[in-house]
This record gives sequence, structure tokens and C-alpha cells, in this order.
Amino acid sequence: MRSLLTLVVLAVLAGAAYYYWRYRPADVQGAREALGSVGDKLRATKTAAAVRAALELDRELASYPIDVDAGDHGVVILRGEVPSAVVRAAAEGRAAAVPDVRQVVNELRVNPEMPRAADSGRTLGESFDDRTLEAKVKMALSLDRGLKGTDIDVRSYRRQVTLRGQVDAPAQRQLAVDIARRTGDAAGVTDEIGVRGQAAPASPAAAPTARPGTRNGPGAVPNASLLDTL
Repeated sequence: MRSLLTLVVLAVLAGAAYYYWRYRPADVQGAREALGSVGDKLRATKTAAAVRAALELDRELASYPIDVDAGDHGVVILRGEVPSAVVRAAAEGRAAAVPDVRQVVNELRVNPEMPRAADSGRTLGESFDDRTLEAKVKMALSLDRGLKGTDIDVRSYRRQVTLRGQVDAPAQRQLAVDIARRTGDAAGVTDEIGVRGQAAPASPAAAPTARPGTRNGPGAVPNASLLDTL
């Protein structure tokens, strides 16, 4: 019995010694510091990605080559070139508004000869919204039996939907336009659908201006953008 007790005590002491050697305080502290460093890098990467996304979602800033770097404690550094001090200040303000950003070091250079962003460009968010709207309209058209067998293409630019393709009857053309106007967040619908056996509809740029309640020609669909304003 005494021998068994002695062996148990020795086993406990050996286990304690091994535990102390394996997880001695210096190693534990080093492990904590290493984990803390990894955590800081992950937070910095997340913050930099958030700032880049915020700049790309801003129509006035999306087209400029602005590089974003993030350091410790929420410090963000902006580098690159912009065409004016106004754009430089706007980029700094947008970055500073991102959560977890505590300080913005603005190293953007002003180059007056740099071309300004085109007003016709879409931000990343607008492009995503347009793709989502296109998918919604296509799904809505496919779920109506009155349009079965038709081939209608859907394109969206800043939520202005354009319909193209061929249908068998004017009633199908009108149905497609009505469905598109009721789907999602469409700001308006441009009708470029052709009816088989009939002349293709005039493009919006060439179509004559119609008064409210009138038609552009025999069998034509009322101007969608005009309907949206009523």
C-alpha cells in the first residue's frame, strides 16, 4: 500500500514538473504576445478593407487610385493621387467615418493635371444593385405565363431598366413593360422590344416627345419615363 502511495506521489510530481516545463510563464507570455500581434494584424486588415469598400462605394471617389493601409490602434493611411484638394479632403472624410477608424493620415498628393472622374461611371454598389435588379426582372418575366416562349433581354443602368428582344404580340410587349415597372426598385423602363412582323420600336433618343395621355404612334407603348412622372 505504501509503495503504491509513493508511486502516485511521484507521478503527480513528475506531471507537475512537466507541466511547468511545458507551459512555463515565459512561454505563456510569449504565446499571448504572439496571439495579440496576430489579432492586431487581423483588425488592421479588416479596417483597411472597410475603408477601401467605403471609397469604392462613393461615386465621387471610386475611380481614383487611392491606396489604403491600416496600422495599429485604428490608424489609416491614404496614399495616391487625386485631381484637387476637394477630392483629397472628401477621401479623408469618408475614411474617417468608417467604424474603428480613429485617425486618418492623409498622404494623398494633389495633381491638377490628373483627369477627373467621369460622371457616367457607376460605383461598386450601384453595379451590384443593377445586377440584382436585372435578376429580379428576369425572374418576374419568367414567372408570367403570358410571356412563355418569349426572348426578352434585361439590362439595368442606375436602376433604369431597358428591355430588348422579340415577342409575338403587342399585348406581350405591354405585359413585359408593366411587369418590369412593378418589379424591385426600377426607376424607369425603356421599351426596345420588337413585335414579330412589325417594325421595331423607335429608340428613346429618336422617339418624338409625347404629351401625357398620348401615344408615340400606332400600336406604340406609352413612354415609360413619362408614366413614372405622373
